Amino acid sequence: MRIKKITAPDMPTALAVIRETLGADAVIISEEHNAQGELELTVALEEAEEISFDKEEKTEVRQAKWKYDDDALRESLDYHCLLDVVKERILARCRKLAAEENIRGDKELLTQCFAKMFKFHDVLDCKQPVKMFMGVPGSGKSTAIAKVATQAKLQKLSACIISTDNVRAGANSQLQAFADILGTNFRFVKTPRGLYDMVEEAKQKYTLVLIDTPGINPFQTEEVEKVSLLTEAVRADVILTMDAGKNTMEAVEIADVFAEIGAKYLLPTRLDLTRRIGALLSVAACCDFGFCGASVSSSIAKGLSKVDNASLAKLVLS
Repeated sequence: MRIKKITAPDMPTALAVIRETLGADAVIISEEHNAQGELELTVALEEAEEISFDKEEKTEVRQAKWKYDDDALRESLDYHCLLDVVKERILARCRKLAAEENIRGDKELLTQCFAKMFKFHDVLDCKQPVKMFMGVPGSGKSTAIAKVATQAKLQKLSACIISTDNVRAGANSQLQAFADILGTNFRFVKTPRGLYDMVEEAKQKYTLVLIDTPGINPFQTEEVEKVSLLTEAVRADVILTMDAGKNTMEAVEIADVFAEIGAKYLLPTRLDLTRRIGALLSVAACCDFGFCGASVSSSIAKGLSKVDNASLAKLVLS
């Protein structure tokens, strides 16, 4: 903005000077008379940036900056049925990566995007030896626990399985059978206090302590409170097992309830039976869950598959 003072004997003369020096867009800010009786005006002009070229100047030619086209990636994310807020967050990160690091391939962009957005863990990480598994009925908890116990056996890690499920006798029988085959100790406990005592004892003998909890309806307060007492009784990595094929909105609502009672890790099950993983990505993004492996087969011997940023990107784009 240019500000100028104009002195003139009268207003018509002042206006003529203003038009000549500043143009018709100038605005009078203040007006007063000096000791000599002359008119003094303070005038302002908002200047627009102008570009001028002299004969001797040459135009600088710059290469146009490449702009990432996210149409193909948007189509892939739409296919996987993510929540809109998560989809837009992913696309925004990919556009930023493309602009700042000049990455052009969707796979590389998505791989780096997921590395920044999500956390990945090893379910056999022994920094916290106690692993508690929870989920809705039929989510694949027992199978997941058996697969973890199998992997522990193959890596020569001693493991103990503790069941707190006093609702489904069949689930305990199944876990007992798995434990017998693996030569793994199996125990059953009914109360939170009993669980605490048993876990403290088991930690002295085993590298890993795997706890099964009753499958619950997350929308029934009484059932949620019973499992919540178990998470409060012991310090553990709390893992939510979830069918990968769930409806996205329903999956997020379920995961949010389990997050409130301590779940921090997500273990997708039946990943081989679904083609869309939008529910899993939405759960991890909205509830801040870390991935700790996935069950992609009903075969116990095959164990769990590793989940990382590259494998998730591959699933989205395949």
